[in-house]
Amino acid sequence: MSDSVNLLVQKPTWFDLGLGYLVRPFSSDYWIMVMVVLLLIGIVFFIIGKFSPYEWGNVAADKDPRGARNSFTLRNSYLFALSTLTWQGFRESPRSLSGRIMAAFWWMFVMFTLIAYTANLTAYLLSRPEQIPDLPFKSYEELLDSSDITVGALNFGSTQAALRTSRSETLKSLWTKMNKQRSFVESYDDGVGRVSTSDGGFVMLMQSTSAEYAARRHCNLMIYGENLFPSSMAFALPKGSYWRAKINEALSDIKSEGLLTQLKDKYWRFGGDCSNIDGRKYISSAGFLSTLPIYPITLKDMAVAILLLFLGFLAAMVFLVIEIVHYAVTKKGKKIHRPALLKNPPKIFKPKSAKAAKEVPTSDIEASDEAGPSSDGLESVPLDDTLSAEATAEEAVEGESGQKAEV
Repeated sequence: MSDSVNLLVQKPTWFDLGLGYLVRPFSSDYWIMVMVVLLLIGIVFFIIGKFSPYEWGNVAADKDPRGARNSFTLRNSYLFALSTLTWQGFRESPRSLSGRIMAAFWWMFVMFTLIAYTANLTAYLLSRPEQIPDLPFKSYEELLDSSDITVGALNFGSTQAALRTSRSETLKSLWTKMNKQRSFVESYDDGVGRVSTSDGGFVMLMQSTSAEYAARRHCNLMIYGENLFPSSMAFALPKGSYWRAKINEALSDIKSEGLLTQLKDKYWRFGGDCSNIDGRKYISSAGFLSTLPIYPITLKDMAVAILLLFLGFLAAMVFLVIEIVHYAVTKKGKKIHRPALLKNPPKIFKPKSAKAAKEVPTSDIEASDEAGPSSDGLESVPLDDTLSAEATAEEAVEGESGQKAEV
């Protein structure tokens, strides 16, 4: 039999994610970031749709009697953001350059986020995180840095002597910590009792065979940590003894026949079996179901996606200013005139014939410089001011021709 020194620790309890299973792939800080970004993106699209003169477009008269519409009102902006966030497509896309730049960077953020979520959720589904125990330390270095955990060992034992004379800086520091805390115990039974009742606050360094024996008797305990001071067990005989070759041959025979394993099972299992006594396999195998190391995705992991999105915010705002200045220069400083409002807006439908179509009387139109909702609830302005002026001129010419004809 071989032996080494390991930690005897209290077995961590399992935890069940319950209703929070689907939010596990992202950390809480990244979920907050997604909510903040979703709030901002709707506002940005609304600002672009409201102030960019190239976001307004002409539509057919049967859809909007005023002939103009802006697709990105506040509610439509959030509908666009939500639909693209879930990869459901969209009905209207931005027309202006600033809006398209913002949409492109938003789509890149959505792509990175959804791919990361899907991949990490798949890993969680395969590994069943509700069966992953969690320890406050993973190595002797972390155990050394932990101030909440006391490390014990048998007083005046071989483990204490090996720690004191070790050349490893970590083990020397561990010995110093144990000596300062005066955490040595007088017997294995005393140490095992403290480990069982400490709620994870006390761990003990002991020989692996003795630690396994204790873990077999107490199902809330397990072995953990890498092997320290490995050694082999043997019988001590006088030098040149006749029985040395005989005992070696007998030991080889009982190992090959499996008798040694049967003897160990007889005296280490006590008629029962506490499962998962080796915490090194228990922790790494994620509750004996998977060996995938899985962690929630954090802000640091998605830093590139977040950086691209905020660069898109800045680029969209810069191009929005450029569009407003360009429109003002090309239109010689003319302001965007809002279309007229209808006192009694008619229901929008397609007439069956030309006779069924009725013109809207001009008396029902109230001139106004303020914006108003269109027939579909969207604010709108004409794409070009010259269209309204030309239409008015044509109506005046037709009116004069009709009066001459009557005369």
